[in-house]
Amino acid sequence: MKKNWTKIAIALGPATLISTIVWEYARTNPDYNFLIQPWAVRGYEAGNHGWIFVTMALLLLVGGLLTSWEGSMKPAVSAGVTAYLLVAATGFTAFFTLGTPREEITITITTVNATLISLLLAAALALSLRSLLRERSAVFKRALPIFIVAFALFLTLMSATVSGSEVTSKLWIVVFVVFLLVAGLAVAIRPSDVAANRMLIFTTVAASAVVVLSAGSIRQTLVDAQEAFDQGGGVTGVAAQYKDTQAAAGWWLAGLAMTVLFVGAVGLWAKRRDIVAALARAKKQRAAAEQSAREIQEALEAFEREEAARS
Repeated sequence: MKKNWTKIAIALGPATLISTIVWEYARTNPDYNFLIQPWAVRGYEAGNHGWIFVTMALLLLVGGLLTSWEGSMKPAVSAGVTAYLLVAATGFTAFFTLGTPREEITITITTVNATLISLLLAAALALSLRSLLRERSAVFKRALPIFIVAFALFLTLMSATVSGSEVTSKLWIVVFVVFLLVAGLAVAIRPSDVAANRMLIFTTVAASAVVVLSAGSIRQTLVDAQEAFDQGGGVTGVAAQYKDTQAAAGWWLAGLAMTVLFVGAVGLWAKRRDIVAALARAKKQRAAAEQSAREIQEALEAFEREEAARS
């Protein structure tokens, strides 16, 4: 049990998130002065929110189980799991946004945005070059100098080209680009054996943001449902105000589920990183021991040749 707690957490988190579909996601404050309908909405009543959580949980469950599999520590398999998480995030976004008001996103490239994007690109480039080329050239052994040069170049380029302009794109394209950047970084950083673990952690953080940021939209869904009830011939004739609604147990349980998944993903990554590091040290020690044995054998053979020559 103690040995496999990380894998249990990785399976338990998404499973708990799936179960929230039957819980209340939002409800009206108990001290509200009017009797209204519906007083609360459960996951399966909260528009797409419940199905967003369930779909996200299923995709994370598959990704978590694949990452928990010991075979995923092979670099090729780890890269494959990373690619799955990339495709899953992109497909999930496209499925729930295409044809909706959130289909497109407009980003104004300000100085702050340009700086943040340049920082991310420079960090990704510096870490990737250090991981891939540090054994071939001393120039790439330290990431900081590469990062500084790359950051200056990216910031100058963005300031001269797109700064101050607006960029409109499909939301799924933005998600694809961001996840592609993270996936490339996860695979490039050594050891590549735990690339899937790195990608699972990032995907969990992104999914957690979806859960946290959905609270306001879920509360508005409750208000909209009350207004629709009134317009459909309901007997109350009143809907609660937005400020008189609150996120309910289902939303909090979803947050707890994502926390459990995150802790499990980080714990599994840390364990595997230590294992890979220990194996690397053992490999170096074995190579050094074999080299010493060869040197001793060569010295012994040279000594025996000298003794034979003297006799």
